Amino acid sequence: MKSHVDHLFKKLLKFTGIFYKLRSRAQPQVLKMLYFTFVYPQLLFGVEVYANTCKSHLEKLIVLNNKLLRIAQSCSEQTRTVDLYKRYSTLPLPLLHEYNVLFCA
Repeated sequence: MKSHVDHLFKKLLKFTGIFYKLRSRAQPQVLKMLYFTFVYPQLLFGVEVYANTCKSHLEKLIVLNNKLLRIAQSCSEQTRTVDLYKRYSTLPLPLLHEYNVLFCA
């Protein structure tokens, strides 16, 4: 599972530069659309399996997702992560895992 998390991390890391470049040029709706088109499906695919590991293996993926949300929403580092997820009406990775296991099975 750790190898899948590492692979996913490398895949999503590419979007930090893309989002940084686009956030000053694109409208917020476009950045939201890009997040839900390219990042969110990657996180969602197989979350029931790969997120069923210890939190230390998922930590860098969680931090990266928070960073991508901050960039896409043009928020500072002091912005609470709860607010980031509320604005996009989504869940953090551990809760996304729980939701998919409990309600989508």
